[in-house]
Amino acid sequence: MKKYVHNDRVWDFETGGDVMSVHEVADRLGIGINQAYVACKKGQIPNIRVGKRFIVPRAAYLNWMATCGGQFT
Repeated sequence: MKKYVHNDRVWDFETGGDVMSVHEVADRLGIGINQAYVACKKGQIPNIRVGKRFIVPRAAYLNWMATCGGQFT
């Protein structure tokens, strides 16, 4: 079981890998895939760009959700 500790929070990664796709992020946020890609391009969703692909580190996503709650327009 992988666990990540940040600011005294423990995140359990048993439900998935260390990275998420933009499709998975869009599903979790309840937004369309196009809006998720635009948010990644603007840097509103934490991501790493590898070539043309966006990769969202699960730890960065969880920290982002804990601190801002997915506030973007």
